[in-house]
Amino acid sequence: MKKKKKWIWISLLILVLVLFGLQRYYVYVTQDQRKEEALAIEAAQNQLGITSPDELRKYVWGEKSGADNIYWTMTAKNKDNQDIMVWVKFDNNNQPVQGAAGVHSELLQNGMSETQIRNRFSSDVPDGEIKRIMPGVVNNIYVWQVYYNDDTHNYYRFYRFSNGEQVDLVYTLPNS
Repeated sequence: MKKKKKWIWISLLILVLVLFGLQRYYVYVTQDQRKEEALAIEAAQNQLGITSPDELRKYVWGEKSGADNIYWTMTAKNKDNQDIMVWVKFDNNNQPVQGAAGVHSELLQNGMSETQIRNRFSSDVPDGEIKRIMPGVVNNIYVWQVYYNDDTHNYYRFYRFSNGEQVDLVYTLPNS
């Protein structure tokens, strides 16, 4: 009986050590992303005076020149306590772009909501199944990016944040 208890305690100790190791590995792997999130929030707070940032998302989209557009987007409240959408541009060194071009915001009430874009998409592409909708920037246009599929392919479609008009870009992804 003593031998059984000994092995139970050893097994529990090994399990705790494995779980602790997995948790430390997760922290290590995600530290760069958490640092970028903090930099995006700090840049938005410094330039716009935002409060209560929420729904942070990283957005990366390639330009024709081959460079990547890297943005962190978030919803927040501005100095006047109005709901806004914020885009924080990052450079290729994972640092926020300095100056007026680095942070852009628009009042949510002046733009299209995710629900409105979802409805617009459903009328445009009735057979499309939405996988993800997120704010982003394409060709210097602030947009909602809709990633979806139909029976044959996956696609990206873009709608202007300001008025919901479709941007003349639809990217078809090759079948895998």
